[in-house]
Amino acid sequence: MNVKKKPMSFGQKFFYAISFIVLIAAFIFLGTRNYKIKELSDQELFYREYRTVSVNNHFEVLDSYEALTFLENGTGLLFFGFSQNKWSASVAEILDEVSKKLDYSPIYYFNFYDERESKHDNYLGILREIDEYLDVDDKGNLNLYAPTIVGVVKGEVVYFDNETSFMKYNVEPKDYWNEDQRKKKKERLESIMTELQRVMKGE
Repeated sequence: MNVKKKPMSFGQKFFYAISFIVLIAAFIFLGTRNYKIKELSDQELFYREYRTVSVNNHFEVLDSYEALTFLENGTGLLFFGFSQNKWSASVAEILDEVSKKLDYSPIYYFNFYDERESKHDNYLGILREIDEYLDVDDKGNLNLYAPTIVGVVKGEVVYFDNETSFMKYNVEPKDYWNEDQRKKKKERLESIMTELQRVMKGE
């Protein structure tokens, strides 16, 4: 026995059409949102990359969008590095020691390795924010190299340090960062962090 389907009324068609449009809009909105789900704290995430720094550190881990946003209008210190780079660990240790001495927090950190490899849009935006401080290779390419520390006040770069991003000689970090070199770097970072603390407190 054939049952004849009752045709949908205009109201039903209108309801289904609106529901479909709302669902599509929701998928687009949710798909473009920048979700950041962390199973571990920032301090634990940083410690996983740099085991010579204690888990009780002052680092806050950023993604590429957050790093770009910070450079555009933030205030503080941003450390660019990645664990595959042997010089990043030494700089992480020095930053950790100075931040604990001054109770400076947070030091922002962005591991840019994957974004540099893929030329991610946010990475390219980061380059534009600090391009006047970056080195250009013999092909005219602009890139960020590890380790680099950037100090920012309301989106304006006030400190840029890539001292060990390029080394002229085949020297190891433990040899380069002798007692005298570490002392000089710590004194410079103490000065920068102290000034940033004043700015953040509104002094």
